[in-house]
Amino acid sequence: MGPRKALTTVVALGGGVFLLGAAVLRLETQLTGVPGQFMAAQCEVSESRGDDEWKCGGSFRADDNSFVIPKVEVDTTFATKPTGLVPVVVDDETSTTAVEQDYSVWLYPGATGLLCLGVGAWNVRSAIRRPKQEPVAAPA
Repeated sequence: MGPRKALTTVVALGGGVFLLGAAVLRLETQLTGVPGQFMAAQCEVSESRGDDEWKCGGSFRADDNSFVIPKVEVDTTFATKPTGLVPVVVDDETSTTAVEQDYSVWLYPGATGLLCLGVGAWNVRSAIRRPKQEPVAAPA
């Protein structure tokens, strides 16, 4: 395996693990967390890929009114600056990060992570696989 393929493999495997891990954590929060409403208090523009998106912090109130978190950040960006309540999920009353209630916050990173892991695994497989030896014809 040459240096380019080795570097590609390391980046693909590392990126795949990171993205898949982030996706699993977000999915776990959505499945087992406490739903509630996020109210943005401060937002700043987060420029990525040419589009202006908003990174916001604010407060969280559980839907069952069991607790309030005065300072929490949403772990993704918003396409437009939120002006009202946004449905989110937190792990518990000690959380500092909230996750939007949207499948795309875990599906896209998870799918990309799986793709990266697939590329890395393919590179490893092709590096350790030996080429088949063709049978040598017996001399006549």
